[in-house]
Amino acid sequence: MTRGHSSRPLDPSERLVWNRVARTVSPRRRPHGKGAAKPGPSASREDFAAMMRLPPLKITRVALPTGPVPHSVNKGVRKGRVEIDTRIDLHGMTQAQAKKALSTTLMRAAKRGERCLLVITGKGPRLDGVLRTQLPGWLAGPTLRPLIATYAQAHAKHGGAGAWYVFLRV
Repeated sequence: MTRGHSSRPLDPSERLVWNRVARTVSPRRRPHGKGAAKPGPSASREDFAAMMRLPPLKITRVALPTGPVPHSVNKGVRKGRVEIDTRIDLHGMTQAQAKKALSTTLMRAAKRGERCLLVITGKGPRLDGVLRTQLPGWLAGPTLRPLIATYAQAHAKHGGAGAWYVFLRV
């Protein structure tokens, strides 16, 4: 179906059908008036003055991943030759439980001086599993980012798309 007009005119039988169909429909209503979104209330002068008295936002320095994985490590990842120090399986956990378990495990592993963790998230029906998609955000968060050197999808023998290698800073 196109919105434009056809270059050929309708013949009488097509015109009859079109007129019958056109009588059964009504134009779509556009949201204005009652259904339209209304702007929220404006801040009062007192609210604005109170906000201005708040202390300035403290910006902390964050540690970013150190950069690309060394070639030897990357080659090991591709071939499935990664020495895994710790494994954690997040299957069956809620997002909150999984995030807490991940944080605890990563912090303990960092204290022990471990280098590589295998984090099993599962992959979901179409590679859109909740834990699988949330993991990169958790690793980039302010609590875990200082511990992480980098991460990569695991080799098939370690879980493939349903698992991640997380490399810690040493």
